Amino acid sequence: MEGEREILEEIALPERTGILGSKTYRNVSGKIVKTTRLIFCDNCGYRLDENKPIVICHACQKKLCSSHSCTFEYQRKNYCEEHIQQILPLTVHGFEILHCLVAEVNPSMVRELGHVTRDAQKDALNELLEAEYIEKKGISLLTIHRLLDRGILAWKTYASAYSHDGNVAHFESELANYLQERWMKHVSKRHT
Repeated sequence: MEGEREILEEIALPERTGILGSKTYRNVSGKIVKTTRLIFCDNCGYRLDENKPIVICHACQKKLCSSHSCTFEYQRKNYCEEHIQQILPLTVHGFEILHCLVAEVNPSMVRELGHVTRDAQKDALNELLEAEYIEKKGISLLTIHRLLDRGILAWKTYASAYSHDGNVAHFESELANYLQERWMKHVSKRHT
């Protein structure tokens, strides 16, 4: 209609990183402009629901969704991926090697089960040794790697996130098949 003018405008925008939500009211040329900032995960961009718990990174105060790839729990505190990597660093290949050791499988099997090159496996083993997740016992061909408590903690911290990675999921499936075959061979030997 002629002569009518808007007196109220409402705008919804994404909230800035680290802020839980805000509303502002402004008077612009006699019109009230209400801006509501909606909250999204600062990592993946997923819209967060105000009625559900929101996870905050202990180190940087980023708001995070509770998905396994965005939130990492360590010593009863939540961290984003960037900060958990600073506190408890672990690569995908390192995780796969830890997973082998947890399952009591020689870490060299990661090459076959995870299609990892010899150099990548060697680098991951060195990273795990430096981080004190594993220890090396013996010499030359008699060398074995043992999982340490810190390695179990790292494996547990990253298990949910890395298990959602397609390559790691394939590796875990191959490892499960390998363990099943090994068990079947063991059972058949006992019965003969």
